[in-house]
Amino acid sequence: MSRLKFAIILSVLVSFALTLLFIGGEEKSFNFKYVKIFEQAYAYQTAPVKNGGTIEGLVLFKGSKKPKNKKMPIIKDQEVCGEGFKVDPVYIISKQGGVKNAVVYIENVKSGKPLPKKEVKLLQEKCEFKPRIIATGVGTTMAVVNNDNITHEANGVLNFILVFLFKQHKKGDTDKVTFKGTGIVEITCNIHSWMRAWVVVLDNPYFSVTDSNGRFKITDIPPGKYRIKMWHEGFGEMVKEVEVKPGKVTKLNFEIKG
Repeated sequence: MSRLKFAIILSVLVSFALTLLFIGGEEKSFNFKYVKIFEQAYAYQTAPVKNGGTIEGLVLFKGSKKPKNKKMPIIKDQEVCGEGFKVDPVYIISKQGGVKNAVVYIENVKSGKPLPKKEVKLLQEKCEFKPRIIATGVGTTMAVVNNDNITHEANGVLNFILVFLFKQHKKGDTDKVTFKGTGIVEITCNIHSWMRAWVVVLDNPYFSVTDSNGRFKITDIPPGKYRIKMWHEGFGEMVKEVEVKPGKVTKLNFEIKG
């Protein structure tokens, strides 16, 4: 058998296996280590935090001209989705420049407070994903819920690899996925092209999603020096280094130049 034929057969078999693994109404668990391109989780350990510190601050847009969000035409299911267009809310910036929905997190924390265990929920409501951004820890289960009485097909992709596909035909349909590795998963709907959400899966519990004023706060951090990363779906990433002192609050701002 030629190498080309072998590669084609292998590709078909892998695609078939992934389809069996991800499509259906049952609870699904996907191990990111199955695909080599996925980033493996850091060996984080839960341990008591004595006299922990806090990092708090703002993610700010400092440009002279705010970026515009695209308008996406509503071409299907107008009776539920509405008429006209949907605004793709990538950039939500307050009058003071605060950037909403940025994820701020600490890299490579070896030990500390427990990872979150509470199930997170992603709603499909009026043909929009809510919330737009979810940050969570390895091992967390996410429930994807259809709150519309129409069909949605939510699919999650990481590094161009499909990690789940949920076909939900009526209101109340719910599917679940458990994240067993780290990464940033982009979620879209195969039927409604304007629908989009992101799940940032992290290997430690030291993260925060900015509010409508661009504020974030991370608590109970073991004292030490850290790299702090900010990720935003439109602005990309920024990294800073800080030192957290016992029982103290460290102020930190990320300023995005326009």
